[in-house]
Amino acid sequence: MEDTAEQLNISNSVTLPNLAYTSACRRSHVNYKYRKAFVTNSLRHLQQQVALAAKTGITPSKMTPQLVFVFCANGVNFKGICRTLLSSEPVFRDKCKEIEMLFQQYVPISLLGLTEGECEDFSGPEIAQPLLFTLQVALTSLLKHWGIKPVVAVGHSVGEVAAAHCGGFLSLEDAVKVIYHRSRLQAKVTGGRMLVVGNVPVQEVSEALGPYSGKVCIAAFNSPSSCTLSGDADSVSALQKELAQVFSKRDIFLHVLHVPAAYHSHMMDPIIKEMMEHLQYLEKQKPEIEVISTLTGKVASADDFTTGKFWARHARDPVAFTQAIVTSAKEKDNVVFVEIGPGRALQRYIIETLGKETRVLSSLQTDKEYQTLLKV
Repeated sequence: MEDTAEQLNISNSVTLPNLAYTSACRRSHVNYKYRKAFVTNSLRHLQQQVALAAKTGITPSKMTPQLVFVFCANGVNFKGICRTLLSSEPVFRDKCKEIEMLFQQYVPISLLGLTEGECEDFSGPEIAQPLLFTLQVALTSLLKHWGIKPVVAVGHSVGEVAAAHCGGFLSLEDAVKVIYHRSRLQAKVTGGRMLVVGNVPVQEVSEALGPYSGKVCIAAFNSPSSCTLSGDADSVSALQKELAQVFSKRDIFLHVLHVPAAYHSHMMDPIIKEMMEHLQYLEKQKPEIEVISTLTGKVASADDFTTGKFWARHARDPVAFTQAIVTSAKEKDNVVFVEIGPGRALQRYIIETLGKETRVLSSLQTDKEYQTLLKV
């Protein structure tokens, strides 16, 4: 690195593409014990990074990281997302087009045009769920093309559909079928409210739900100190005020989610029967990697994802994300979590569950697509 830093200082003929090609394709890596990767967009920036790295002491490399792909759920911002990947990465773009064609067998929707068009509201499940699924599957396809593969997959709520497909449990056709019927039916349900509660032990929040039995429930166990409540709008609002007062001295975090319905609550009951009927004939596949289901918090079996009963429960029952994350890291060394989807919605929950030393990487940030993705 010292030689590279000096060369960048004195040479006027070096270009970034030529340097990247020479370093990756024209140098033998057999005789080097340590390697260093840089994410950069200019020679000046690279020069600064290399000079800094040359002054840093060498740290012995650990064993190969064991990657856990974590697929996020609804609530992310899609506006303008993936413009760079769609224009520059054929693998990503082609997978998006393939999925779009499968969805068009059910409904005339232009998924790729949504992020560039006039759509301002992505909160509706009939838009958000197909779009999120498409981006997640295309993203994992691109990472796989680059040789980056997980040993485990976990999906928070609707993210489990993409996780099940990427783990080999569902064919792409069946995964699209699940997303289509799940999103279509959930779009029929409106009303209610969802509230994220943080910085307070979930057990204490659960104890406060007694008077609201049948009206408010825990929709997602996000971490030991964070959960999502779901139910009747008036009851959730009343509970929000109560929690703010009771935990006023404990820096409680309260955030109302911008969603059209109270998912994972009794408000899903009217669509459960129809969901079971439409999703009861899914073809069993041979799994490729381990998938931890956030319905149970346990390792999924090959039969779990192929029944309408499973997906109906998945839409109605709480998300056992905390337990799933604990299970995913059990008896593994050098685990690195990669959040699959826009933003960092799950990073805090994973760290709160496993500790501050846990490594969680993002895979997609608007306007920083390559800078974020290449750090994986």
